Amino acid sequence: MLKKVIGAIALAVGFSTALVIANSAWAQQPNSQTLQLTPSRDSGVSGTATLTDTDGGVQVQLSVQGLPKDGAEHIAHIHRDASCSDDRADKGGPVEYPLESITAQPDGTGSSTTDIPDVTLAQLFDGTQRYVNVHAEQSGEGTPPGIACADLPSTGTQGQTKMEKTVKSETTQPLPKSGGVLVGSVLLPTQPCCSDGVSWATLSYVSGGSRSGIGVIRLRFSL
Repeated sequence: MLKKVIGAIALAVGFSTALVIANSAWAQQPNSQTLQLTPSRDSGVSGTATLTDTDGGVQVQLSVQGLPKDGAEHIAHIHRDASCSDDRADKGGPVEYPLESITAQPDGTGSSTTDIPDVTLAQLFDGTQRYVNVHAEQSGEGTPPGIACADLPSTGTQGQTKMEKTVKSETTQPLPKSGGVLVGSVLLPTQPCCSDGVSWATLSYVSGGSRSGIGVIRLRFSL
């Protein structure tokens, strides 16, 4: 009985330690997402929009290429309640956050950085349709059409930590007669491998008793 109690305590301590270390390692990673700006209306303009959580809000960095006219100013926005497909069908959504304009350089590139206060990535990715839109050069009245666009993902899972599953135990060779408990390896989260920004932390353990039991606990982390 004593061995079983010790085994349970050691397993609990090992699991808690793994969770704390995994969360700490994950917290050190920047909370950022890069979106691909793709051409609209056969503009040939493409690039990236990088959104990063900051202490005071969200920073949006735009970087584009293929701009047709040196020195031209291109306004940009985050729109809501519509998508890039809607915008390309002339059914775009209203402007929610104005972004700093992009000025075209001689080589057709351009960039801008905007700090949006009092908002987080979790709020921007809360399930509401939103998209980043870079517009054509202003000419005449009204807002010029979009020339490069990126939809914001609607994950609704920012900052959540989920227990994914526990793999069933397997019976292996008996422990030495002295008994005892052996706590195995802890694998910390890696950089997100996929577009959904998921990483894994795995705790492997061996519990004591007349026969040893091996199990694996996997923790799923979502950005």
